[in-house]
Amino acid sequence: MIAAAASCLSAGAFAQSSVTIYGSLDAGVAYINNLNGGSVSRLDQGTMQPDRIGFRGVEDLGGNLKAIFQLEAGFYTDTGATPNSSKLFNRYSTIGLSGDFGAVTLGHMPDVVFDYVGKLSNGFQLTNWYLFHPGNLDSLANTYQFDNAVRYTSPTAGGFQGSLMYGFGEVAGDSSNGRNVSAGGTYTNGPFRAALAYSKLNNRAAGYAGAFLTSVGLGNAGTVFNSLTTTAGGLGYTIGSVRLNTAYTQVKLSMPSGATPKQKNLDLGAAWRYATLDTINFGYGLSKLEGARWNTFSLSHVHEFSKRTQWYVQAAYQRAGGDARFAVMNGTGAGGATGVSGGRGQLVTTLGMHHSF
Repeated sequence: MIAAAASCLSAGAFAQSSVTIYGSLDAGVAYINNLNGGSVSRLDQGTMQPDRIGFRGVEDLGGNLKAIFQLEAGFYTDTGATPNSSKLFNRYSTIGLSGDFGAVTLGHMPDVVFDYVGKLSNGFQLTNWYLFHPGNLDSLANTYQFDNAVRYTSPTAGGFQGSLMYGFGEVAGDSSNGRNVSAGGTYTNGPFRAALAYSKLNNRAAGYAGAFLTSVGLGNAGTVFNSLTTTAGGLGYTIGSVRLNTAYTQVKLSMPSGATPKQKNLDLGAAWRYATLDTINFGYGLSKLEGARWNTFSLSHVHEFSKRTQWYVQAAYQRAGGDARFAVMNGTGAGGATGVSGGRGQLVTTLGMHHSF
């Protein structure tokens, strides 16, 4: 009788809780010209979607109140390595509550610019890592999440949803050091979607973005930016078998040298599902930084073997102009980082396969 009672209690608890394991594996053979004085063929990871594995859970607490959590780790399919060896769950590590009031989550997570506007960009909508903007200063490629963050997301009402985030700097005596803030809103009505968002990151690591600024003659960015302030907006619309997207971001940098350059980025994209299992993607992107500019053109084809498995062929070409002497495409460098070409033009082609679970 005791065993039967314990079994019933266990079954009841299980019925009120669930944990989902999910992930994505992506790899393809890429050809890149005009890189380090030559061309290269290599196996690339996560070109169509980032490689990742995650755990998402929910427990029903009654009264429409739920406990939620998410753990997500990124990795490279081609080598099995992690992009950040110091963080096991480098993409998401959150716990929170959701209910009629919306949701509150705490932990490590992307900002609202990525979550709302980044998902309307060419890199996301056209599923091509190379289409994110030079230096990834606006973080649309989701490479700079907030640590020590609290996020509130409102319930959806009339198609509207809003979100606020605050990342604690946690530096004693200097509350602004390392502090991050982000806010935004999104509106969805049938086939139409619009989003606006804002983020300000204090003392963000310069990394590849700093190397990018040095390559275009804006001086040494050092290892840490004083701040990056991003304002962004995006639109998406579906007409029959055609999906359209556009996104705009503006990033104002505060560098240790005192310089405050601005980068402006515009994406225009279209996806045409011309057959039940086949889609063609077209994209154009324009990035400007002071007197430098980069035009990026893309074309790709995706064939679905199933809802979870696809093969794809992609081509992206970037042309530098104005004060820019080099093409600077996201993903051509080591580990998928921004790479600097040997001239004004650069072409990347990829033939690969993607599987999600």
